[in-house]
Amino acid sequence: MGDDLDDADQHGDPFGMRFGPMFAPGRPARSERATDLAIPVLHAGGWSGLTLRTMARAANTTPQAVAAWFPSVGRMRLAIAERYGKRWIRERGAAARRQLRAIDTDDECRVVQVARALATRNRAERAFDGIWLTIVEASRWDLAIRSVVAPVLARERDLVTGLLVELGEPEPSESDVELALALVRGQRFSVAAR
Repeated sequence: MGDDLDDADQHGDPFGMRFGPMFAPGRPARSERATDLAIPVLHAGGWSGLTLRTMARAANTTPQAVAAWFPSVGRMRLAIAERYGKRWIRERGAAARRQLRAIDTDDECRVVQVARALATRNRAERAFDGIWLTIVEASRWDLAIRSVVAPVLARERDLVTGLLVELGEPEPSESDVELALALVRGQRFSVAAR
């Protein structure tokens, strides 16, 4: 998630993806493809907008074809939440590491450095973070979604700990990790509320 997505945004597709028939030969696994298709659907319509019909429209196919992939809307949403969470944390980590390499970090405390590195910087990152927050919100009332969100949140905690170690904090305290998480999550919620 970086400048390459900003370029895609300038050309009218904020997610840099092409859409076509879901069952075309050579396509990735169904949950990967469904996740690709779900990103703009979630961005436009939120969690409640993620239906067989909207996915079929995005895939240029019928709701019955999507139903052949997923036995229920709940299973489709679960597969998408799981894949999206894995992608989201991987991308946030990569973007944070690039950011830390690009800035002079000698004059700030490490917790602030990590929070700044994990903060969203552009429209595409705000959109991807907003989609993640939509999934996190759904996990508050859907136990199945919660079961796939919890490991991603644990990986986010591990990411913060790892970034602090990379910055020279050999054994980051729990309070430092919590503070960095609070700062970056607060920023995400603030940006999403706009």
